[in-house]
Formats: sequence, C-alpha cells, structure tokens
Amino acid sequence: MSAYPIPDNEAERQAALDEQHILDKESDEDFNRITRLASQMLGVPTALISLVDRQRQWFLSRVGLEASETPRELAFCAHAICSDDVMVVNDATEDARFKDNPLVTGNPRIRFYAGAPLRTRSGFNLGTLCVISPQPRQLAGNEHQLLQDLAGMVIQHMESRRNGYLCPLTGLKNRRPFFDAGRREFQRARQNGEALTLMLFGLDNFHGFCTPFGQPQGDRVLQEVARQLQTDFGESACYGRVTEDKFAVLRTGLVDQQATGLAESFRSGLVLHGSVVNGVRHPLPLSSGVATLDTNDIEFMDLFRRAEAALSQARLSGTGAPG
Repeated sequence: MSAYPIPDNEAERQAALDEQHILDKESDEDFNRITRLASQMLGVPTALISLVDRQRQWFLSRVGLEASETPRELAFCAHAICSDDVMVVNDATEDARFKDNPLVTGNPRIRFYAGAPLRTRSGFNLGTLCVISPQPRQLAGNEHQLLQDLAGMVIQHMESRRNGYLCPLTGLKNRRPFFDAGRREFQRARQNGEALTLMLFGLDNFHGFCTPFGQPQGDRVLQEVARQLQTDFGESACYGRVTEDKFAVLRTGLVDQQATGLAESFRSGLVLHGSVVNGVRHPLPLSSGVATLDTNDIEFMDLFRRAEAALSQARLSGTGAPG
C-alpha cells in the first residue's frame, strides 16, 4: 500500500477545514439527506461525507458504514482531495495504491470508490462526498455529474452553517456556539480543578450612540471592541458576541482579583479611548461583569447568569466597573 499524497497547500487547506468548526460535531439532517440521496441515486450501499483531517478522515455523515473515522493513511479520500475532479477506482484490487489496503483486503471490502472533492469557494478541498461498493463497477451516464452536484450541495450547506457559527461583522462566535464552547470549558475546568472566569462587556446605550452617527459607525465600534478584546486577552481565550451589544470572554487560570483587574483595565481603556467620528472623539460608555467558577455552579449557565447579574449591577451603579 503506497503512502498517501499531501496536497501542496496542506497547511492552508487544514486551516480552512479548522475554520469550519465542524469536526467531531453531530451531523444534521441536511447532510444525512445528501448521503442517502447519493447512495440511492448511484445504487451503492455506502455513501460518506468525509473530511480529511491531520491524521484521519472523519465522517460528517455516513450511510452503510459503522465507523465514524479511519486513519488518514487508509483513506481513499486522502488521494481524492489532491485533484479537483471526481476520483474513480473501478476495482480497488487492481489498483496499486489500494490493493493492499486493509479496507480492501478486509471489511468493508471496498472494490468500487468514487469521490467528489468538497471544494470551498477559496479553493481548498476539505474532503469528499464519496460512494463505495463491495462490487467492482464504473460511473455511467450522468453519475459523474450527479456526484459533483451533490458534493456542491454539501459544501454550500457547510459554508452556510459556518456563517451561522461566526458573527459576520466581528468574526467572534455567535451566542449558541459560544455557549457550546462554554459548556465544554466548564466541564473541563470542573474535571481538572482549574479556575474559569467569564467576563461580559456591554456597550451602554448603544442605540443612543447609533442614532446620531448611523449604523455603519455603530458597526465599526462593534468591530473595534471585538479586535481590542482579542488583542488584550490573547489567543487562549474564547470570545463571543452574545447579544447585539454584549461581548463575552471566557478564560481559564484567572483568580477573582486578577480577573476583575483585567476586566476593569480593558473597560476603562476603551472608555478613555472612545470612538472617533468625523475627526471628533466621542465617549464610548462600557460596563462589565465578572464571574469566576464557584463550587455552587452546576452548569455553565450558572456562571453566565452570575456574570450577567454583575454586568447589570455595574450598569445600575453608573460606574460600569465589574462587580
């Protein structure tokens, strides 16, 4: 069995796959519908949406196969992503690349394989939509185009899903994916006995700011806050835009006073800097609330509610400072 090829743009391709935020996530009915269609329309027992990760291929959706992933060195799809055309193997036992592959010599005893690359708009092949049969065969008639069309539907849905994952304006996680990440971090911190801190930052009277200056200027303010958050709190933090005018930062390893000090430093710095409109600097009122993981917290929402209560108290106090 020959070693699998590495695409010339592998580093960029892998980064594009990571940016989809879809690996190891549950499939949804739109993906499953496509694999069922591929299986039925091409008359084969197995159809897969395969994403080629660093050392494995992982199946986003599968019909006719129990395994959820295989090592990359066994993956037919690791070869298919190196071309922009459909890769067809009529009989794997007669193909030097695959005849000794354990997936050919053993279960599921692959003979026929056809894989259409999942190519993003930016030109990266993330994986394939592939069909497999234990019987040798060929693609006939319009089956080649059919597989390509179905692969196009997969990538269209995948990119639409990604756009729902990230805020298109700020690039931060939207509310739902931020909460998903928060739940995972909460469980990990609990298991490892680590400190976990949630900081919320809310723009006070954001609509009042947008009224005289316009929504485009308001959008620039939101983008500026998001950029500054990532600059000040670093790559290790998890960020989210959880409401129109509220941002969240989740950090491990911070104790109470340290977290409060960092939150106040960020808040006061942004307030002092303000926002420049038409050459004039205008104040940018911002409030913050901080909560650190407590033994009484049962789930991530407990931590979030306490941070939200602290933010509300800071707004009521008129200082904006974290509680």
